[in-house]
Amino acid sequence: MKQLSPGCRNAVDQVYTYLDGELTWYKRIKIRRHLKRCNGCNDAFSFETKFLEVVRQKSSDEPPPELIDRLRSFIREHGDEPGAE
Repeated sequence: MKQLSPGCRNAVDQVYTYLDGELTWYKRIKIRRHLKRCNGCNDAFSFETKFLEVVRQKSSDEPPPELIDRLRSFIREHGDEPGAE
C-alpha cells in the first residue's frame, strides 16, 4: 500500500470537516493548495463532494406513506417485547 505524504494525510483526515465548512480559513487554504497540486486527493474530494450531495438529496426525500404505516404497525406489535432493541 502506498504511503501517504503529510499533505495527503492531512487532507484525508479533514475531508469531511473541510467539505462541511467547519475548518478555519487557514486550514481551508492549506487543503485547497494541496488539492490543486495533488490529483489523487482532488479526485477523492470530488468523489466525496458528489457522494455527500446524493446523501443530502436522498435524506431530504420523505419516505413513502406505506413505509411509515408498516413501521408503525411493527412497533405496535413488537415494540414492547423484552429484549427488543
